[in-house]
Amino acid sequence: MGRIPLMLELNEKQVVIVGGGTIAERRINTIIDSGAYITVISPMINKAIRTAWEAGFLTWKQKTFEATDIQQAVLVVAATDDQLVNQFVSMSAPAECLVNNASDAKASHVHFPAYLKQGRLSISISTNEASPALSSKIKKELERIYNKDYEGYVDFLYQSRQLLKQSTVDKQQQKKLLQSLVSKEFLCKDKQLQALQSLRAITGRIDASEWIK
Repeated sequence: MGRIPLMLELNEKQVVIVGGGTIAERRINTIIDSGAYITVISPMINKAIRTAWEAGFLTWKQKTFEATDIQQAVLVVAATDDQLVNQFVSMSAPAECLVNNASDAKASHVHFPAYLKQGRLSISISTNEASPALSSKIKKELERIYNKDYEGYVDFLYQSRQLLKQSTVDKQQQKKLLQSLVSKEFLCKDKQLQALQSLRAITGRIDASEWIK
């Protein structure tokens, strides 16, 4: 059966990652900015994970995995290099817990696709296990198209939408105004400032400086 893409809210949720190597590191890198409470279960951790732990971004329990380690978790990642251990982690997860098994996709509820993030802009790429190499290639191509300029641009679109939502402008006009902003010309910071000033004038707000970083 086919998979569907979803955005998962993990802020202040318990996430447990079993394993301390490269795969665990990749999963941590994906999750670390989510606001989740991350706990790593592993006798040893690599340098990157140790750096994150020392900086206070996660909790490390220096031990082998036990089923009681994940009873409060919303998401569990089985990321050891031992398939049997990963299977035990998957089988030990509570019924309501989401599981990612790095060595067995069929035993997973959650899959981690190739992932491009520029501020509020998130783009996921998946070939459903057909070719991770192709996913990586597509990600690199997208990085050239949706570069760092898009971080500020998507913030500008968000600010514009929030400003209009708080206004008395009718819904149809709001839609037209927002559609007009989806243009490469507004990748320019000066254009963004001008647009926000115009929107503030339309909605009765004068000072646009707080909307521009």
